[in-house]
Amino acid sequence: MALAFAGENKEDFSSEAMPENWSAAKGEWAVADGSLAGKELATDKHAAVLTLPDSHADSTITFRFQNTGAKAFHLSYNHSKGHLFRIKMDGVKADLILDKNKKDPTSKPVVLASGEFSLDRGEWYTVTCTVKGDTVEAKCGDTELKGSHPNLTKEKTGYRFIVQGDGVLIDDVSYSSSK
Repeated sequence: MALAFAGENKEDFSSEAMPENWSAAKGEWAVADGSLAGKELATDKHAAVLTLPDSHADSTITFRFQNTGAKAFHLSYNHSKGHLFRIKMDGVKADLILDKNKKDPTSKPVVLASGEFSLDRGEWYTVTCTVKGDTVEAKCGDTELKGSHPNLTKEKTGYRFIVQGDGVLIDDVSYSSSK
């Protein structure tokens, strides 16, 4: 799925400072040695969460990550009223998941696609996720995921990096989007 956008944003973490507008909600996040390191803190009782704001309808994001001790790593998208969908990568599989509506007690997450994925410690993986209309296409390493749902057309608030466990390194983030 190819998309054409006006401009591409890039972050290679060559500065020692956290990029402007990126915000940590939970966990410990720091730029060091040309990468962004994130890990869960036991005192938070919640996975580590870092938000890259970018209000959009359609988008493509590409980045690399290295597992330094995580049990799972997610690329998550929200809409204005809460969680929308995520790509969850763990030691067994990668899932494209439509998140449940927290305001609806009968709502359940829906797995739109799933594939084998090994989250090996020390290994660098490239992730690309493209959202166009009601369809998401993602590639996590060699694992390809594709799913569609009417809710995916909702306006997204940006990208969220979520770490469960002792950590990941993130590098070479590039993204572009349209309203």
